[in-house]
Amino acid sequence: MIGIAYAQTPVPDEGNADATKTAAIFYYSDGKTEIGRIGKNRVTVPISKVPMHVRYAVVAAENRSFYSDSGFSVSGISRAVWTNVSGGDTQGGSTITQQLAKNYYLNDKRTMGRKFRELFISLKLEDKLGSKDKILELYLNTIYFGRNSYGIEAASNTYFGKHVNQLTPDEGALLAAIIQQPGKYDPRSGNKTWQAETAARYRYVLDGMHKMNRLTDQQFAEYNKRLPETKPIGGPSTFGGQRGYAIKRALKELDRQGIDEKTVVEKGLRVTTTFDKDKMAAAKKAVEDTVPGVDPNKLLKKHIRLGLASVDTDNGEVQAIYGGPSYLKDAYDNVWLGSAQAGSAMKPYVLAAALEKGYGLKSLVEGRSGMGFDGQGNSVKGGAPNDVTQGGLPNSHHAKGGITLIQAMKESTNTAFAQLALKTGPAQIVAMAEQLGVSSDMVGDYKDKYGIALGVNNIRPIEQAAGYAVFANGGTYYQPHVIRRVGTADGKVFKKLDWEVKRSALSKPITQDVTYALQQPVKPGGTAPSAALSDRPVAGKTGTTDKNVATWFVGYVPQISTAVTMYNNDRKTLVVPGIGEVVGGSVPARIWHAYMAEATKGMAVEQFPPPAWVGTPQKWVDVFKEKKKDKGKDKRPPWCDNNPFAQYDPRCRGGGDNGGGGGKQPCQSPFPDANCDPNKPPSNPPPKWWCTIHNGDPRCDGRKKGRGHGGPAWPNSVADRPRILATAPPDEP
Repeated sequence: MIGIAYAQTPVPDEGNADATKTAAIFYYSDGKTEIGRIGKNRVTVPISKVPMHVRYAVVAAENRSFYSDSGFSVSGISRAVWTNVSGGDTQGGSTITQQLAKNYYLNDKRTMGRKFRELFISLKLEDKLGSKDKILELYLNTIYFGRNSYGIEAASNTYFGKHVNQLTPDEGALLAAIIQQPGKYDPRSGNKTWQAETAARYRYVLDGMHKMNRLTDQQFAEYNKRLPETKPIGGPSTFGGQRGYAIKRALKELDRQGIDEKTVVEKGLRVTTTFDKDKMAAAKKAVEDTVPGVDPNKLLKKHIRLGLASVDTDNGEVQAIYGGPSYLKDAYDNVWLGSAQAGSAMKPYVLAAALEKGYGLKSLVEGRSGMGFDGQGNSVKGGAPNDVTQGGLPNSHHAKGGITLIQAMKESTNTAFAQLALKTGPAQIVAMAEQLGVSSDMVGDYKDKYGIALGVNNIRPIEQAAGYAVFANGGTYYQPHVIRRVGTADGKVFKKLDWEVKRSALSKPITQDVTYALQQPVKPGGTAPSAALSDRPVAGKTGTTDKNVATWFVGYVPQISTAVTMYNNDRKTLVVPGIGEVVGGSVPARIWHAYMAEATKGMAVEQFPPPAWVGTPQKWVDVFKEKKKDKGKDKRPPWCDNNPFAQYDPRCRGGGDNGGGGGKQPCQSPFPDANCDPNKPPSNPPPKWWCTIHNGDPRCDGRKKGRGHGGPAWPNSVADRPRILATAPPDEP
């Protein structure tokens, strides 16, 4: 009967599903450094990758006669039969071959038949596999080492942070010692009794290696002194920090390519992403360490979110992100899912549309604060019957007449861009934004609303980074993406990706003019001089929304485009201790600068091309010219003599003509210093403390009541303004 059973017991062609499951591995852009693994933590390696001292460490621990025995142990089988009859715990076969038969080919059902099948398979394995080394290879890739590590390669990484081919003899001996009782024989178990037993088991393995002449006397003596140092239990979680946002986005992109998560895991795919490890670290450091008082973990409790997205302008590869404080703390992704009002960061799209329509950079547009417009974009007094702004628009800089589009971009002049939008057409601006990658669900509802020019629409950081990249690279839109390669465990290409979108979005001359205009805000006197880099040119734009609820800085050098946002989900004014009300030129610009200073280290310095001066300059507003009779006249307002804050107002000094302001940034509190200009409002509309000091400034009209509290309505009415909420659309990009 036994002979018949032996003859009729085949060796399966493949191992059981659980024994062969592996992990999918996600890599940074270098294709070598791991971001993390999902699935069963097993990496299969050929026996040739396992050093001889590691092989013999396992043999010394588990089966010292492995290379000479027949593959099964009579005493081991006898013990197993007895415990099955007596109802005790299932006993494993004592040889490596029997353990392989049990773990690789059979399930865990405790039956007498299973033990005999184990015996018969172990007897046939060498003939089936061809050699002892092949048996050992399967064994080493199957066995469990604790800490959720299956196989010798995964265990090497988990315990020592290295590949198996880099293990030293003592490290191999410790891993071999762990096999018998994983978890218990972990040097970091914290249980003193278990640690003593681990040390004894380790010395037992060393003794076997020494007796088999795999350790010299000197090595044996040295290794017996202490156990090799292992990594702490746990370590960084696969989805901790920014890794979770990165891996989840990669899985989303793979799914859109027809590679679902189940396939990724079951096939143990190797996914090389576009994320640059150093730039990811720089993004985290910039967001969390640059500005005192800006702690994303604490701010999240106040429903304040921060996001950063950085793309390669030459191909759309996403090099770095900051999706939130940590995926495990808050899984909501502020880069792809989160959106907030764009504010003035939409103005470059307005300019691009105007240039495409044939207008030139030197066109003269409305620079006076408080002005309104009729439906054709002609200037009217704010609040006039035909004023579509319903009360006029405030500017943070007050001009007395027409200004060029270059100056308007530098000073982020609202009246100028509202007029430009009405002259160009809101529908053309929406089309331009969509052409540059902004999703229609973000801008599609504003085709007949001039407020699109002032960023009343929501937008996502990834769209901003990719959209501005078009200006940087000369007119080509690349769909932002995070996957570079999908391969199999043996290095072959699993599937060639076909999702990349590349299209000509703008003519190069238009991008040259937009870039020229966008270099002005980071210069002295602009809205974001703090974003400037010392070693290379920068182009960019701030964005600050009504009541400072959402703030942006989006900018680029020729090779990288980066968007930074900070916004409040509850539509409350952003206030940071020590800074006050946040504007785009403060926190976002400083974070952008800190990140880009690191991201561009070692990168070639490239210059932007000169402006092409496309289009024809228009003259929609006259330039202010002072009348001769007014020269030298005391133009100070009458309240200068009795206002305690008058000393800070330029209109109260030097006859009222000292308003310039130079290149200094606005002061963020009513207590100015030499490094800021107290006469520039730190936000638009200005905060109440600024309006108290600058009593009578037209930029403060209605501010005492507060915009949204009795002041003039936001462009196209408050009802048309989208809520500042980080809400995911039905299918985010």
